Amino acid sequence: MLRLVTVASVLSSNTGARPAPVIDTTDDAATGYWAYRLSVSPQDLAAAIEEVGPAVAAVRRHLGK
Repeated sequence: MLRLVTVASVLSSNTGARPAPVIDTTDDAATGYWAYRLSVSPQDLAAAIEEVGPAVAAVRRHLGK
């Protein structure tokens, strides 16, 4: 049996499968994760966030990743 759900309910459910689209600079684990994922040092990641903000897409563009 199929159950229909709204798109909003699917988008609002956080299953943990995808990382947040914004890097939480107050969480060392989050910054460590993104530094690893983007193959940069935590210091380079912090500099990029300082330059363009914590949005993952903006940081990727800034770093050329």
